[in-house]
Amino acid sequence: MSRVDEILSLVKHIPAFPKVAQQVMAVVDRPETRAADLADIIKYDQAITANVLKICNAAYFGLPRKVSSLDEAVVIIGQDILKDIIITSSSARFYRGAVGAGYQLEQGDLWKHSVACAIMAKLIAVRVEGADPGDAFTAGLLHDIGKRILSSFVADDFSRIVDLVDSGVSFSEAENEVIGMTHAELGGRIMDKWKFPEEIVAAVRRHHDDDVLAGDLLSVVVALANSLVISMGIGVGVDGLATRMRGERLKELGFDDRALDLLMAELVTEMEKAEDLLHID
Repeated sequence: MSRVDEILSLVKHIPAFPKVAQQVMAVVDRPETRAADLADIIKYDQAITANVLKICNAAYFGLPRKVSSLDEAVVIIGQDILKDIIITSSSARFYRGAVGAGYQLEQGDLWKHSVACAIMAKLIAVRVEGADPGDAFTAGLLHDIGKRILSSFVADDFSRIVDLVDSGVSFSEAENEVIGMTHAELGGRIMDKWKFPEEIVAAVRRHHDDDVLAGDLLSVVVALANSLVISMGIGVGVDGLATRMRGERLKELGFDDRALDLLMAELVTEMEKAEDLLHID
């Protein structure tokens, strides 16, 4: 069995993304969907219900008063925020434990980086005409999910990868040359297995591509979010030292140096409010 075949065989054994989350994502954007309909879906998953209430009362969402019941929560927070909460709650379980030696990340670093990317992607998307903030949040949260599997393979060939990085290639390119696959490509395959929409799958798969800035809007948003979060040193492992992002499209979208600095400053504030999101079960 080749190295790539071994990796892909592990993907088959990844648990399904929570059914409740998939059901909510499928109906939340429909005009006819009512808050009560969403509550009826969520209430059958006790873990998600508990986390919805916990996250609703987190400072990040800024509700004017404490929410104590699911029915009340879905009415007060609105469907867009509910979708973000469900995705966050459902994703956290896949980030539990240490990532492993491959990326030299401490326990909890990958989840912190992922939450930061989700928030940053949403901050960017609200400033870009035609971008969907909800999709940006989802893709940002799950963009590095491939590291969960690929880490042990990276650790096995770490010295060869580092030698390539030292010669001037990006960490992602070194992954591909040595292992036969990048964590971004693997993440896209996992997202496809979980039946996420193609545009979200593509954004996860392409977030390290050299030509991503010439691609679809969601991929641009997620790649930019990841680059900014890495530059801020949030949840960064050894691969963050060899990540690059180039292109003139950032200026076309209105992101000059000052705009990028303002985004990073806003993320610092949002991450302070998002502390509860970093410790959900």
